[in-house]
Amino acid sequence: MIRPKHILSRRQILVKTEMGVFLLEMTARGLYAVRFPKKAAEKGSLSSLWRVLRNRKLDLTGYTTFQLKVYAALRKVPSGKVVTYGQLAKRAGYSGAARAVGSAMKKNRLPIVIPCHRVIKGNGSLGQYSWGIQWKRYLLRGERLF
Repeated sequence: MIRPKHILSRRQILVKTEMGVFLLEMTARGLYAVRFPKKAAEKGSLSSLWRVLRNRKLDLTGYTTFQLKVYAALRKVPSGKVVTYGQLAKRAGYSGAARAVGSAMKKNRLPIVIPCHRVIKGNGSLGQYSWGIQWKRYLLRGERLF
């Protein structure tokens, strides 16, 4: 498989926070991926990470049209609020596509920037999170700080 040239020329930035060290992958187009530490610390702040991520240009290459529409709708969900997979599907213009929205959340390589932690199950439970449920809980609790 041949990958686009901008993918091959990624550079990495380490961001130290009270919660651990995050890895940011950058391309010529912008922020390509955010990687979490393996384990969330018990206490701390992500304010240093948030300052680095805020207003950064994004490299959204490789996402499908469906994913881009879902992510755009998700980015409109205010900090400190949640939305169900079904609600997000409807907001993106794909009513009834809750499972596909779940798949899009799993493929999100820009967590926090595209706040997939704000998406919960229809029954009100947290559901899953690619970086671990402890991170999802932490992010939802901490959003009132941003």
